[in-house]
Amino acid sequence: MSLRMPGPQPHPKTGVYYLRQRAPSDLKDIPSDGRVAIPVGGVVRTVKAGKTVKVSLDTKDPAEAKRRHREADAALHEYWQRFREGPQPLSNKQVQALAGILYARLVDMMDSEPGEEGIWKQVLQLNKGKQETGELDRWFGPTVDELFAEQGVNTDPLSRTRVVHATFTAIQLAAEANLRKAQGDYSPDDARKRFPDWDSEPKQIEQAPRAAGDLDLFALLDHKFATQSRKPKTKDDYARDLAKFVASSGQRDARDVTKDHVRKWRDELIAEGLSPSKINGKCLAALSAVLTHAVKEFSLSTNVARGIRDGRKGTAPTRSKGYTAEEAKAILTATFNGTSKAISAPHRRALFWVPWICAYTGLRVTEITQLRGADVRADGDTPYLLVAPEAGSTKSDKAWMTAVHPHLVELGLLEMFNEVGDGPAFYVPYPDGTDLTKLTGKPRSQEAGNRVSAWITKELEIPAPGGKPNHAWRHLFTTLSRAHDMDKQHRDYMLGSGREDAREGYGDFPPSALAREIAKLPRFDVKATTWRPSNEAASAQAKRKVQTSVKRGQRKAK
Repeated sequence: MSLRMPGPQPHPKTGVYYLRQRAPSDLKDIPSDGRVAIPVGGVVRTVKAGKTVKVSLDTKDPAEAKRRHREADAALHEYWQRFREGPQPLSNKQVQALAGILYARLVDMMDSEPGEEGIWKQVLQLNKGKQETGELDRWFGPTVDELFAEQGVNTDPLSRTRVVHATFTAIQLAAEANLRKAQGDYSPDDARKRFPDWDSEPKQIEQAPRAAGDLDLFALLDHKFATQSRKPKTKDDYARDLAKFVASSGQRDARDVTKDHVRKWRDELIAEGLSPSKINGKCLAALSAVLTHAVKEFSLSTNVARGIRDGRKGTAPTRSKGYTAEEAKAILTATFNGTSKAISAPHRRALFWVPWICAYTGLRVTEITQLRGADVRADGDTPYLLVAPEAGSTKSDKAWMTAVHPHLVELGLLEMFNEVGDGPAFYVPYPDGTDLTKLTGKPRSQEAGNRVSAWITKELEIPAPGGKPNHAWRHLFTTLSRAHDMDKQHRDYMLGSGREDAREGYGDFPPSALAREIAKLPRFDVKATTWRPSNEAASAQAKRKVQTSVKRGQRKAK
């Protein structure tokens, strides 16, 4: 009895042939979100490669379908074999060669018509900003993953991070080359010579020795957060501080970092005017955390950042941490004028309502901008806002309630949420079924908060205490709560702050008790008008998928 070999399968309705295969039974750990590049009729297609792989062969001819199936089947089995062998590290030469592929594509694609100079200048500036803020993986990671699938690379997280950073350099060089062409300069492409040829043979990957860059600070950061349960925002903060340290020291390999490098960076941060709490609690803490991870996981001999601190006493405050009464009144009065800029209906609502909600709740801005109509609830006749991780994120990953001040009710807050519906009020909704707790990249709620910040500091030209326009309301709320004898336990609960005593966690906080405390706050003396932004609900929009940073820059420049 002969075994039936897999072959092309025709679609029952269209007659188009498909390759459809299940992963071999020994590959139990194959990722469900993997990607594999499969050749189909001279075109390479990148498709999902989970437990089952399905791809159209783009033909109804049986003979042609068999030929294309053989070619696609061979590529698929090579992909599975790479997973049997496990992730293989890349040598430095291979890292640069992969980045060189992207360089050549971008330059060759734009050779005849490089476009306008302004596009490439914006691309260079945009990409540089992503490097300075430590967002290279978010910016270039998807492009690198597509390249790995296409070239048949199955490598480890550290090597992937090295390719991401090499890709940044390659794309910047390509943008510079295209800028020169846009300016009429078609002189020989010397930058292309720096990239070696890519050898796609699997044996080259298998035999590659561990490279010196394996203790790259950013690769260590990726590994730390891949193996620990930490908030993505914390990783972003760490990445920004690591980028500043690398710019200061010129060192990216943890083994090359010395105490002198750390002390030099600390002194530069002091010279910049940063406070001791910021230097010790954020900047140095980020570097120390990554080096400690290298000591624990990768046998780094010592954490050279340990013990290096800013020993100065905090400087005396020059002004209040929150807005003054005059500044608060100016901002709240301006909400009735809106903005002349062309912005979406949700963002227009954010400019009006977010400052008011900040003023009367003290919540963190993203806890407000992620609010949905479904989060506005009532206990009998007492309305309250539910701050829940399911709406996006919370500082403690826990949910709590905060009361609605009577003045917010009079302004029409409840009617606004009711008309908007169960979805988000301050940003364009994601498609139905989107898990808001697992979003990657900058969430739309954060974009809405940034919009409010820019409106206060740039349009209204009101200085932000501590450089944080939205957070200043939290300080003002706390100051007013003390001045008007609000119960501390109720206040801290509504602010989402951690309790100081275990007994404070006993029992519940009834909405009626929260309303009693919030009503102690005086009304802001602002002359209201009848104008309100539109309460129209925005239609859901999927997140746009962009393959390269260059495409983002081109879109932004138009």
